[in-house]
Amino acid sequence: MKKIGYIKASLKEEVEEQSESLIASGCSKIYVEPVNNFNFQNKVKLAQVIEILKSKDTLAVTRLSILSSSVQTLLELMFTLEEKEIILEATKQQYISSNSYNLDELLFFLSEFIEDIRVEKQAAGIQKAKDECRRLGRPPKLSHKEVLKAIELKQNNTSQQVANRFGVGRSTLYRHIAKYKEAS
Repeated sequence: MKKIGYIKASLKEEVEEQSESLIASGCSKIYVEPVNNFNFQNKVKLAQVIEILKSKDTLAVTRLSILSSSVQTLLELMFTLEEKEIILEATKQQYISSNSYNLDELLFFLSEFIEDIRVEKQAAGIQKAKDECRRLGRPPKLSHKEVLKAIELKQNNTSQQVANRFGVGRSTLYRHIAKYKEAS
């Protein structure tokens, strides 16, 4: 009965963290899915691991979300492993497929899986936006041109009048003017 680990991660630090956890759990060998291979239908290393494992062997991952990006594909994979009598272990979630769990525990594992996938997709989206140099968060109330115009108008008008003209509050106007002056 051997225990083989499987890792899928986007960052080198994540690979190191997962391998430390899997080694501590007793894995004799660890397979790492290439960092850029995020096509969940084409996990070459995972297919290799499943081929190597025999009945009563263990496939270890740190979290269930490592294996799949959807509940359906996770359940299909778990069914395949069960047919081959391979034990699935998620070390950080303390899940072992050979144990019996009540409905509450199974729903807890499932909700953790869904949350992990959501967080992973959100992080990927944020990283993609950063790579494309797109601004994150809420767009500014005043454009650069509007701030310049507001500074010009403020010389002959009150702050409240200028703020009303642009449809913002005085504090927003002050904040944008201060940011402009800091940048200059």
